[in-house]
Amino acid sequence: MKKSVTFLATLVLAAGAHAGCYTVLGPKGQVLQESSTPPVDMAYQLHQTVPYAYGQGSTMVFGSADRDCGVALDRYYDLKTAQVVYEAPRKATRKAKGKRKHVRKVRRSHP
Repeated sequence: MKKSVTFLATLVLAAGAHAGCYTVLGPKGQVLQESSTPPVDMAYQLHQTVPYAYGQGSTMVFGSADRDCGVALDRYYDLKTAQVVYEAPRKATRKAKGKRKHVRKVRRSHP
């Protein structure tokens, strides 16, 4: 009986040790979301899921849970993937040869 109580107490204490705080940071370091449940699918690597869900340049850090960690997320509503559209700046394109202004270089003769 004493062993089972000790074992049960160990399990309860070990479960509390796994509590974490997940913080998603934007490209400029601003806090986008803070929660005690992971905001992305942790089965994949973070560089695959966090930018897709929160935009290019966002990162996620996590550590031990505090009292002020944030609201727990509802897995059904809050963890659905959001479509994030990011368009990279386009390179400047050159005009077609027929539409360019031709500037002739004038050669100067040396005296």
